[in-house]
Amino acid sequence: MKSEPRLATLLYAAICLGALGATGCEGWKQYYRSPSSLPLGTASDPVWQNQERNAEMSDFVVYEHEFQLDTEWLNLGGEDHVKQIAARLQGGQEATVLVERSMSSPAPGTKFQYPVNPNPELDARRRDIIVRSLAAMGIQDADQRVVVAPALTPGITGNEAEANYYQGLGNQGYGASGRGGFGGFMFRGF
Repeated sequence: MKSEPRLATLLYAAICLGALGATGCEGWKQYYRSPSSLPLGTASDPVWQNQERNAEMSDFVVYEHEFQLDTEWLNLGGEDHVKQIAARLQGGQEATVLVERSMSSPAPGTKFQYPVNPNPELDARRRDIIVRSLAAMGIQDADQRVVVAPALTPGITGNEAEANYYQGLGNQGYGASGRGGFGGFMFRGF
């Protein structure tokens, strides 16, 4: 009874050796794939480069919070940002300047008048201010470059912001409980 599995194993090994003998050493090449001769990172580099390009385009978004509330006028941070955008465009960087669509107006005729709706007229005035500002700083094709659209990366909601705030308070930043970048219990006494 115990010899039957051993006999089956021997028979299987004989068949494999016979197949190897029939095909020679060349037969194994179909089962073995040589390692890639490409340098490390070759497959992942395009992914990182694409993420970097996408992040660069976010630098050219003039966000809603960079305008004075419910006006087309830039606040101080917005003015500085538009100056930085103009400098990069003058330096030869090709990019579309995006004015984030406003979402802080109440819809007329609604019961509670929540300021959570778009205002296309305000967006057009904001776009015009950005176009005129860039043109005044030497960007010749500002009118073709500036568009109004939602931001490329959405912001966080009020609930998410609150949760992040309390999480930050609870963690106390890096080094909380003496664990900081040194991995736990080993350096707790230092």
